[in-house]
Amino acid sequence: MKMSKYFNDARAAANVDFNSFSGDEFLNANGGSSAGLGGATAQPYILNVANSTTDDVATVVVGGAYTNLQATNQGNVAAITITMGIAGLTYLEFLYQSMNKPFVAGLTYLSSANASQVLETVTIKQKDINGNESQKTIVPTIDPYQQQTNKIAIAFNYKFDGFTSLTISNILASATLKAYLYPAENVATGRALTGGNVVKGFSSPDIVKKDKVEVVNASPAPAALPMSGGNGRRRAAHGGRHGRRF
Repeated sequence: MKMSKYFNDARAAANVDFNSFSGDEFLNANGGSSAGLGGATAQPYILNVANSTTDDVATVVVGGAYTNLQATNQGNVAAITITMGIAGLTYLEFLYQSMNKPFVAGLTYLSSANASQVLETVTIKQKDINGNESQKTIVPTIDPYQQQTNKIAIAFNYKFDGFTSLTISNILASATLKAYLYPAENVATGRALTGGNVVKGFSSPDIVKKDKVEVVNASPAPAALPMSGGNGRRRAAHGGRHGRRF
């Protein structure tokens, strides 16, 4: 598949139409993930969202850099701490990068030692400087065929920039939620300085494995015995017995 097709498809998925409030602007053409269209394998942005208290904390916000960058505790209560999953990087740096290097999240992977935590709803909110707003609430669901109940992969496209926020309905008591945001595409104007493409696409990380179904040809059924009628079968059987006597 040509890279140009990847970029066209990913850009179509990221193009937010704020004139419609149906929620369709969050989805790509086929309603799934645009990750996997080509390019290098996606590396996730890893965020650890922790609750230091023994009480549930409601309405925890990740992102929303334009609003929360300078806010107290980046818009959350003191009990909530958000850190990056890679040493040496900070959540503030993630917020800065989301403003200057936006991306399309093609896959969101949630994990927690508390299996109930990954079932909390996540609301994706987007807006623009004209005051248009749109949002989509994701209800995580455990695949009945998966063995691990504390991990969920959400194949859903949404643009993540300085206006974008993820609102987690609750961070449960003493729980930590790890969120892996796998980009399908990101934008970096600095690439143009070295002759590169401003838009860069990524392929699927293959977090969700597809079951392999193998169809084995069945052995052909035995041929049916000729049906010559009851008397004919008895005669043949009778003759056979006589033949064995000789």
